[in-house]
Amino acid sequence: MKITGYALMMMFVLLFAHPLATNSQEPWSLQECIDYALEHNINIKQQKVEADKATNNHRQAKNNLLPSASANLSHSYNFGKTLNLDNYEYVNREFQRGNVDASTQITLFNGRENINAIAQSKFEMLAQLERIKQARYDVTMNIVTYYLTVLSAMEQKQIRQEQLEVTLEQIEQVKEQIEVGKKAKGELLEIKAQAASERAELTTAKNDLSMAYVDLAQIMNLDSMDHFTIERPEQLEAIQNQKIEPTDSVYSSALSDFPTIQQAKYQLESARKGLKIARGKYYPKLSLGAGFYSYYSELSKPSYLKQMRDLNANMGFQLSLSIPIFSQFSNKTRVANARLDLKNTRYQLQQEKQNLYKNIQKARNEAIAAYENYQANQEALESYQEAFHYAEEKYEVGLVDAVEYRIAKNDLSRARSRVSRSKFNFIFRLKILEFYMGKAMEI
Repeated sequence: MKITGYALMMMFVLLFAHPLATNSQEPWSLQECIDYALEHNINIKQQKVEADKATNNHRQAKNNLLPSASANLSHSYNFGKTLNLDNYEYVNREFQRGNVDASTQITLFNGRENINAIAQSKFEMLAQLERIKQARYDVTMNIVTYYLTVLSAMEQKQIRQEQLEVTLEQIEQVKEQIEVGKKAKGELLEIKAQAASERAELTTAKNDLSMAYVDLAQIMNLDSMDHFTIERPEQLEAIQNQKIEPTDSVYSSALSDFPTIQQAKYQLESARKGLKIARGKYYPKLSLGAGFYSYYSELSKPSYLKQMRDLNANMGFQLSLSIPIFSQFSNKTRVANARLDLKNTRYQLQQEKQNLYKNIQKARNEAIAAYENYQANQEALESYQEAFHYAEEKYEVGLVDAVEYRIAKNDLSRARSRVSRSKFNFIFRLKILEFYMGKAMEI
């Protein structure tokens, strides 16, 4: 019975736990890595908190148009000499007294300060939303960079693995040729030394791949690296006909939607509203108020409610006009500083546009150089492949020794590595241009 129960338990584990383990080993796509990083990035979360604060400030700026209201209640116990208000005679006794008052006030006009403050807080809120977008862009580009680094490390490892496999096959062939007297034993030692060197290179490539995965997982804020792998897109090889857009074309696309530009524009509009707010200080302030006041005194004979409601209640309305005459030049200074802030935000917008154009121009030049480097390495690879095949044929018939064959093989391996690195460098440069154009980050 115990054996049967154990067997049933194992069947349950195999049927239900195994699919979960299989799913956990599924490779991550680039988009999945980006989505995970965007969700767990601390900077983005902090920027969202700032956006919530900016939203609250904008809401409060609207609420400032509403009237203010307050109420006060007090009750006191008194003793000693005091004036009885009923007959205006002084008495010396203990008594209780209570007061209640309520008031409300609304601003009718204050130089449109509140209206301009609402507009200013709106632009500050929009600028903060652009900061969130910029943070998301930065995280996305970081993920693309480290994702491509992992793919490059995977390809380098594959090149080293294939190189070692060819050498191991060559060792077996040389052993057979030594047995029939076609090769000297020294040839075998040379190739074994080559295999040992390639094993070391493969180990290094494996370590580089592991570290690339660690870097990617850390930039993603991944909790665990267990079974963490990424998928290798099939279209990586098809980059020969990639079009590199002109600088002005990329700049035109970026100018309309790039976060740093939009943020600078919103800051400029905020500064304009700030200048209007400062100028509003020169205008009179007109406000309307209303109030209610009543009190109770134990010295009076009527009851508490009758005193509060009938005898001592007082209500009134007030229309007040405050005219600024002299404020120690503080309003003048405030307006002057607001003008300077506006000028500075104009400069900031110009600077952001210049930086954007320069960065795009640099990115395009680097993309062109990366593509030319990739093409040159491709041509060199073809030459090294022909040279290796030629050396391989000569080695098989004994026209060259193992040293020359080893040199040709190493040259071919290095050429393949250079092609791989230049390919991923070119892909990365293309992604930067697509990033400026607002395209989705896909590989």
